[in-house]
Amino acid sequence: MNSKTKKLTTVGMLCAFAYAAAVIGRIPLVLFLKYDPKDIIIAICGLIFGPLASFSAALIVSLVEMFTISENSILGFLMNVISSCSFACTAAFVYKKKRKLSGAIIGLFCGWGCVAAV
Repeated sequence: MNSKTKKLTTVGMLCAFAYAAAVIGRIPLVLFLKYDPKDIIIAICGLIFGPLASFSAALIVSLVEMFTISENSILGFLMNVISSCSFACTAAFVYKKKRKLSGAIIGLFCGWGCVAAV
């Protein structure tokens, strides 16, 4: 199997898992805030394939989510993309520079800080 085809199908499957997690696993916290577990799967996609794959996965999942389950249309789409990318792309970028367990942990903490700042 071609490696590009394998990467494309794997990212597609991770997008499907992330969407399913967003549909099934939303947990309301306070008023309008909800925990969205799709970012975990998008971050895993980024750690495996790099920041560009996590960006494309966040974009695809947020677009499908906008047309199906979103309550905020285009504004919700932009919010989801910015939130998911600030976490997953930051973690994937740091991990890409240092491919060790410590790099993954530092990347996840940097992504956590970045999403808190955004």
